[in-house]
Amino acid sequence: MIGKSNWENFDVRIAKLKYALFTSALALVAACLFAGCPEQAHVTVTIKPVAGAAAATADAGAGTETAAAGFGTLVGTVTFDGAAKERPPLIAKGDPTLKPEDKQVCAAEPVPDESLLVNPGSKGLANVVIFLEKRPANIKPELAAPPKTPVFFDQKGCRFLPHVLAFQSGQPLLVISDDKVPHNTHTRPKRNAEFNQLISPNDRAGKPCDYKKPESGPISVVCDLHPWMKAYHFPIDHPYVAVTDKDGKFKIEGLPAGKHSFNVWHERGPGDSQLLERKLQITIEADKEATKDLSYGAGKFAVAPVNTGRTVAYERLLKGGAIVVTQKESRP
Repeated sequence: MIGKSNWENFDVRIAKLKYALFTSALALVAACLFAGCPEQAHVTVTIKPVAGAAAATADAGAGTETAAAGFGTLVGTVTFDGAAKERPPLIAKGDPTLKPEDKQVCAAEPVPDESLLVNPGSKGLANVVIFLEKRPANIKPELAAPPKTPVFFDQKGCRFLPHVLAFQSGQPLLVISDDKVPHNTHTRPKRNAEFNQLISPNDRAGKPCDYKKPESGPISVVCDLHPWMKAYHFPIDHPYVAVTDKDGKFKIEGLPAGKHSFNVWHERGPGDSQLLERKLQITIEADKEATKDLSYGAGKFAVAPVNTGRTVAYERLLKGGAIVVTQKESRP
């Protein structure tokens, strides 16, 4: 056992040691003040990558985009391989089954079936959507932000115009009408809030339809007052999307150079995704135009649904509403 005197001696030694350290520190400070402290050394460290690290990084990004300097363009034509059967119009000219006020507008001219529009001469397929599967990191700067100029979704002759509308999410969209009868435009989004509003006759100012989030693919738009009316909206989170014109042609500009995955959509494409092509690999070169022509046979497209207003009518009657069925029961 340590006695009291030994503890006292130990404390004295500790106190002396602290005093010695304190006086040494003071001496060092004084020396720096009068003689100048030595300049601190600067050391540069270079870290070299481990062998194979670059390859591992490249493998980790496989399946996405291969970054390269510059931007290029993708053009092409989508054609139908075979003889496309001509579908009868959804509404015939002067259709006697329509209400008088609708007949004057909706049956003034035939309402075509736009579910599979093939150009008889060129076999070009309209309303096909080609889009980059994922938003790339290196979007061309002037294309990165959604445009502030609004796009318009019109209604004329009891048809939606255009049939397929692609735009950037966040871009203003106005629903307008050039018809003398009202429409109830109703979107069916998966990630955004529904737009379900009555559009007054000849409303050219329009009602804003906001898509704050991108959708994974085109979503359907219907008119609850005219059940044959159907179209598609595709809000997407980048500018790299195109819809084929009446000749099946498309063009996507400002694509980052490198290898990319594209999806190809059509409203009668197979399955829930309606994709004719998934993860289509295309390489874009800087300041060059890549061409990719696509062709699909009849077997790639689902059978067109029978056009009838019964389902819409039944749903509205369940909610206590009233409806007059104006559409024929079936189509060949």
